[in-house]
Amino acid sequence: MGERLKGKCLCGGVQFDIGGFSHVDACHCAMCQRWTGGPFIGADVTDGDVVFSNESTLKWYASSEWAKRGFCSDCGSSLFYRLNEAPDFWAIASGSLDMPKGERIGKEIFIDEKPDYYDLAGEQPKLTGAEFLATLNGGDE
Repeated sequence: MGERLKGKCLCGGVQFDIGGFSHVDACHCAMCQRWTGGPFIGADVTDGDVVFSNESTLKWYASSEWAKRGFCSDCGSSLFYRLNEAPDFWAIASGSLDMPKGERIGKEIFIDEKPDYYDLAGEQPKLTGAEFLATLNGGDE
């Protein structure tokens, strides 16, 4: 295993590190837009390797029947998205991590819910919500 990546919220009330991530995606769903004020750009950790050194201000919000979102209760930083039925999966706000240089967005999801006033650079795959959900049910990514 290489060097662990450090992450934290704006005020430092939540600090953590991860062993690595599989890829970075951008989600344009309406819920992520409300949560972050724009697309949620998250680094996906699929092995549950998230270790906290400080979680004194970490709070969780049950945003749906199947997922919860973690945030700092002091500074309000949006930090984590987790599926209730897949406890080893974490989507971590990439802006909260000391990301290595050269990373690119792997895909954009819920592109059909993206507003017209922004576009992300790059030629990454762009999936509608239905197309993305079909990949989860079919096991393709």
